Amino acid sequence: MFYSNLRNGGTILCYVLCLRPGVSLSKSVYQSPSTSLVKPNASVTLNCSHKIPSYDTVLWYKRSVEDTALNLIAYIYYKTPTVEPSYKGYFDVKGDGENEAFLHILKPRQAEDSGEYFCAASIHSGTET
Repeated sequence: MFYSNLRNGGTILCYVLCLRPGVSLSKSVYQSPSTSLVKPNASVTLNCSHKIPSYDTVLWYKRSVEDTALNLIAYIYYKTPTVEPSYKGYFDVKGDGENEAFLHILKPRQAEDSGEYFCAASIHSGTET
């Protein structure tokens, strides 16, 4: 899995939602915008793209200000989007896991949405049973 590192390539979202990307750990995964401030209740869109042949999934993670764990928000496998249950109604994901995906933060809720946002590209290796 290749990650776009937040401090070095991700995006930070803070109270008046401030977005800050860093340098990617991979030269093949890119996240934008570079920096942005967003007022509460104003939607925002983050972009993640990759150029890794055979990778078919883009995943979006969030690290809250008060928690160091990375929490999966959503992912897109090929063109099939999935938003984790606790984030439905607040986030949406669109795009194509084979090259570019967009995370839409629909209703920033001030402190709850502050934190660092990361994207990752992956190849789906699970098998259906």
